[in-house]
Amino acid sequence: MATTRGEVSRNVGDELLFENDRIRVWSMTLQPGESCEYHRHDHDYVYCYTTPSKIHSKRAGQGEETREYDKHYVQYTAVGGGVEHVITNVNDAPHNQILIELKGPSEAPTPQTPQTNRRARGTT
Repeated sequence: MATTRGEVSRNVGDELLFENDRIRVWSMTLQPGESCEYHRHDHDYVYCYTTPSKIHSKRAGQGEETREYDKHYVQYTAVGGGVEHVITNVNDAPHNQILIELKGPSEAPTPQTPQTNRRARGTT
């Protein structure tokens, strides 16, 4: 679903695969050079990159970075009151990920440093 200028999407992936009263499971595919919609995470979430990836990320209030990720990179994020961002695939191959939102309030009052399996390299 495309957003209009100034709107923030609540779609955290490009396809909703499953939903029940506790979770939502999304997939996201980005072609080389493609960006996702600028979106907001209102729920704590975990994601797994299913492809090796090189991603440029712009996170509201926290600047920008570009990192390389191994296949099966996993990250858990407690969002507190919510986080907004956009990512761009700066690799020469498609990027794929599966993201699981945990419905309900965040476990933290403010956004926390993400926990990862450390399969990422570099920051620019």
